[in-house]
Parts: sequence; C-alpha cells; structure tokens
Amino acid sequence: MIAWSGRRVAVWGAARSGIAAANLLADLGASVVLSDSRDAPEAPGLDPRVELRGGGNTLAGAEVLVPSPGLRPGLPVMREALASGVRLMGEVELAASVAAAPIVAIGGTDGKSTTTEMIAACLRAAGRGVAVGGNIGEPLSARARDVGPDGVVVAEISAFQIWSCRRFAPRVAVLTNVAEDHADYFDGDFERYAGAKLRLLRDIPPGGAAILRAEDPRVGCAPVPAGVRRVPYAIHPVQRGFGVRRGQLTLDDRPLMPTADLPVPGRHNQANALAALAAGRAMGAPIGAMLAGLRGFRGLPHRMEPVRTRRGVRWFNDSKGTNPHAAGTGLRSLEGTKVVIAGGYEKGISLAPFVAALDGVRHVVLTGQTAERLRGLIGSRIPITMVGDMAAAIDEAARVARPGDAVVLSPAASSFDVYRGFDERGDVFRALVNALPD
Repeated sequence: MIAWSGRRVAVWGAARSGIAAANLLADLGASVVLSDSRDAPEAPGLDPRVELRGGGNTLAGAEVLVPSPGLRPGLPVMREALASGVRLMGEVELAASVAAAPIVAIGGTDGKSTTTEMIAACLRAAGRGVAVGGNIGEPLSARARDVGPDGVVVAEISAFQIWSCRRFAPRVAVLTNVAEDHADYFDGDFERYAGAKLRLLRDIPPGGAAILRAEDPRVGCAPVPAGVRRVPYAIHPVQRGFGVRRGQLTLDDRPLMPTADLPVPGRHNQANALAALAAGRAMGAPIGAMLAGLRGFRGLPHRMEPVRTRRGVRWFNDSKGTNPHAAGTGLRSLEGTKVVIAGGYEKGISLAPFVAALDGVRHVVLTGQTAERLRGLIGSRIPITMVGDMAAAIDEAARVARPGDAVVLSPAASSFDVYRGFDERGDVFRALVNALPD
C-alpha cells in the first residue's frame, strides 16, 4: 500500500467517483487537488481538506493522477499527463488498495449489474457482510472500507474504470462476455475495448478464481495467471463447472435448483445466477444458502422491469439495454408478440445483434440518433413508426399494441442524446406509462 501522507495527488473530474477518490485520499493524509473542466464545478460532500479547481484539469505538481472514468485515454490532456511521467492510478485501484475485505470483481459487456447484485444476495444469504460499489451504486472509494476482513467487497468494474489501473487484484473475477460496445471510448478500437475487459483477470492472485462465460469465445479461453482456478459457466450442460440441463441449474452436471425457481425470467438471468453461484462458492459460501438468496432476488430497475399491465398489454422497461447485444438478449427472454420502442445515442457500433432479435416483434417505434440507421436495417420486414421523443413513442406504442402484446422499451443504445443516463430514461418511460389513462 502506498504511504499517502504528504503526497500530492491530482484527481480529475468533480463527479461522484472523483469526489469519493478525493475524500478517501484526504483521509489517508494526501494533499489533494480536485479539478474539473467546468468553470465553477459543484462538488457536494467534498472534504474541506481537498482543494477544488475549475476551468480545466490540472496536475498542479502532483506525482499521482486519479482520472475520471469519463476521460478517454486518447484525449490530448491524458496523453500529455502520461508524457509528464505522473503515476496513473484508477479510482477502483485506489479503493482496492485500502480494502480490508477480499474483492469479488464483475466485468463484461452485459449482465454486470444483475450479476453483481445476485452475488451480493448469495453472500448475504450465507451470512457474509457485503459492500457493493464501483460501476453500480456508490463509487468503490466510498464503499471499500465498509466491511472488515470477514466480509466481501463486491465490485462492478467497467472498461472505463480499469484501463487506468496499474494493479487491480480481486480475489475472484467474473467475466460475463465481451460484445461490441463503447469502442468509441477507445477511439473506435474494439480490440482495445476487449483488452480492457480482459484486463480484469490479469492480477488475480494465486489461489483466486476466474469465473468465465464458456459460450463467449474471448472469455472462455481468456488467459489467467498461474495458480488461478478457471471456473466455466454456461447455459448448456457443463461437465465441470456451472451449467443448465433439463430446466435445472447444475454444478458439475448435478442438479442444484429448477430454473423456474428464479424470480427473474430469461436465459440471460440463468447465466447471471450461475456466475453468482460460482463466485460465491469460490468465496466459500455454502450452495444451499446461496440458492435461498437467489430465490429471493427480485431483479434491478430498468432491466426488463415490469411496469404495468394496461388493457391486456404488458409494459416493460429495459432501459439498461444500452447496446444491441444486451437489448437483443432481453427481447429474446420475453415470450409472445411484442411492440418495441428503440433508438438512442449513436455510438457507431453494429446494430445487427439487435435487428436479429426482432423475431416476434410486430411493430417498432423508433426515436433518437440511431433511429434512421435502425430503419434502414429493419427495412420492410416489420412496420415502423418514427417519432420525436419518448412521450410520442409511448403514445404510438399504446395505439398499435393489442391485448396479449408486450410493449418493451429496448433502446439498443445509450441514452446520452437526451438523458443523463439509462436510469433517467427508464424513469421517464415508467412515469409516462403509468400516466396513460386506464
């Protein structure tokens, strides 16, 4: 662990993770400058020992830089900082360096948040103290010291957070998949994005475990350090590891629990549950207790969330379907005919995985920056309506839906063309649907 007392540290970005990192560093005795590109940044909850500067990011003579995950590695300001010789440290690396409890880290393109919360539910059911943070809920710097050595820190880790880490060594790492998303953050280089995802495995210590989705070709054969156990999981029969056979979750092909006992639907959630069981078992949690935790798990907002049944039509909020692969997976988990509301922020990635998942969809309502591109890809195979905003999309979906249909907000895109995040988009959708007259 670095001796922080008296060290000068620059933290870039006065949002939640920057504030949490600055506060932690101040507690550790560092001299901290938190800077932001805004001229007059607000930093609620900032420790008064931290110097706050606006008008641009500055090193201010620091020997260590903790950058905002929102700052792309290819930005000139990042390249200049690295050329100066400053030591780069990711916010999650900082947090992990002071955690007393072992860390279970969850990465991948899809399913991270649900898997994270399932792991937490399994460990709590087994009687372990748990702190959850990272790319979900509070920043890891605000949660890493919440539990002692007998507890577990369960951390969702994004590619944005881990690329800047020199060393990040979870006891257990879960990698769900690697699909096309956020390559724009890495200047359009998908291999760099994929490499950042696989980076989660690099520093697992001997005796630790890598929980790997076997169906994903990059993940299933990903290299792990010497002395680290590889634990595969898949939604098909698995002889060694966690799998599914004849409607049962299995361990080493022995039945554990009927998939029908999971409160959250869909094969993707079966995969998430298998990863949670594998991670908890690697941390020594009893299988029976974890199964009870899974049976009580009710899912997360904005992830194929049931909103309302109106006039025989079910409405679902899947605003977290922020890329074509995740959105397509969500649609396939829902049986029956569907009306889909799609479109959002243009990341320039292939939309084909989403278009391929539109079987059973009888009308698509498109809005946002990706609407035109989606219309061109869907063509004449499904009726399409183009609209200007969410309110118009919901009105149109309500008009065309028939009893027995499901209306699904399935954007297949991020939300930043209109909203601050997928959660705000989902909240708007939910409120507008609930306001529809009976």
